[in-house]
Amino acid sequence: MKLFSAGLAVLLAASSVSAVEMPAFFSDNMVLQREAQVPLWGTGTPGEVVQVEFQNQKLSALVDDSGNWSVLLKPMPADRKPGVLKVAGKNTLTFSNVLVGDVWLCAGQSNMQFELRRVTGGAEFVAKANQPEIRLLQIPRVWSRTPQRNVKAAWAVCSPKTVGRFSAVAYLVARDLAARLNVPIGVIDISWGGCRIEAMTTRQAFRKASVNDEVAAAAEQEFVKLDKTADPDLRKDKQRLPGVLYNAMVHPLTPMAVRGMLWYQGEDNHSESMRYAEKLKALAYAWRQAFCKEDLPIFIVQLPPWQYGNEDPVRIPKFWEAQQYFAEHDRNAGFIVATDCGDPADIHPKDKAPLAARLANLVLFKEYGLGDDSVLAPVFRQARRVNGAVEVEFDHANGLKTRDGKGVSHLMLAGADGKFHPATGEIRSDRLIVRSPEVPEPEQIRFGWDKLANPNLVNRAGVPAAPFEKRIP
Repeated sequence: MKLFSAGLAVLLAASSVSAVEMPAFFSDNMVLQREAQVPLWGTGTPGEVVQVEFQNQKLSALVDDSGNWSVLLKPMPADRKPGVLKVAGKNTLTFSNVLVGDVWLCAGQSNMQFELRRVTGGAEFVAKANQPEIRLLQIPRVWSRTPQRNVKAAWAVCSPKTVGRFSAVAYLVARDLAARLNVPIGVIDISWGGCRIEAMTTRQAFRKASVNDEVAAAAEQEFVKLDKTADPDLRKDKQRLPGVLYNAMVHPLTPMAVRGMLWYQGEDNHSESMRYAEKLKALAYAWRQAFCKEDLPIFIVQLPPWQYGNEDPVRIPKFWEAQQYFAEHDRNAGFIVATDCGDPADIHPKDKAPLAARLANLVLFKEYGLGDDSVLAPVFRQARRVNGAVEVEFDHANGLKTRDGKGVSHLMLAGADGKFHPATGEIRSDRLIVRSPEVPEPEQIRFGWDKLANPNLVNRAGVPAAPFEKRIP
């Protein structure tokens, strides 16, 4: 009987010992961020010493009383040679085929989620995607009321077998970055069709990110409502609830070392005009804090044109204005114009390659210093009256022209009565001269200010000018 009791005690003691574990996304085939301190973390038995080895680094950590441990790898140069990461305590975890390069977060709703196999030319893109220097991490579409510490996701080597159902925009950008930079690229798809920006933002961010009082108060009401509503009574489309996607799909990844973020979202918030710029502030604050990178670059895709039912045709242009406003007032943000990347009949335009190429070029220029500023959209600088016409100057004009050789399209002028009339435009020395016989004394100007507008004004590289509506001083 005593022997049995002693044996049972040994078994119980053994069962209380926790194996060293790490979140699932620390896996074979992962990419670790180059030229930055790289956090690694997990759980184990309190008091246990955990040894970490990678390349020529050997680190150790003591598991704290809560069962947690973490280490920081020192900055490493990019390395295309697969390495092995070992994490050992009472047990040993071994991760193989690990590269060092740049990791990009790719977040948003359905147009970011849109699969490579479904795009124009998708079959060819997939067939040519045997690119082992690119790694893919697909975050499952899950939600939670509270911040989670793990999410069931593992890195995959990019190949025709793995890339077909991955985000087309994320892959195509990664392909271009890998080709130009000659370093491994890891892309993390954090997308869910129909999600609202609030779902990927924290409650604290709306309180601390200098968001205006009206937007912050409205967000707080949404969080309070969520707190008071039982799960069975919540809306079925959980991706529209505040904070829940951040908790389940973003928080588990933090504080992973990453290079930057691509954001393609807004269809579900498109009626909010400049309020959306405030929500982008909160999003940026939340993600920059969580990934421990206050200068995290955020590159935004302006929504392509679409009909949006019978809505006011200037509602989407006002949303474009908000996206642009945030990007221009955040020193670590940028945006691309996508007026030529839409499909009036489909909110999910299938030709994603031109948009992804433009986004990649923006990233290469602003983040890596490659290329020149012709990748930037010409944007309104100022306007003045000249002999009954309006002269418009642009930032980043870079050889203004029309893509079809015709007169500038989608221009309108209004006088003191506020009624807009079609106008014509001609280009002179990178300035736009606009006039309308029906508006001899113009006071307002619009360019591309319609939900279906695809203006023909571009720079020498074919990058479209950003739509605008302005009063003329």
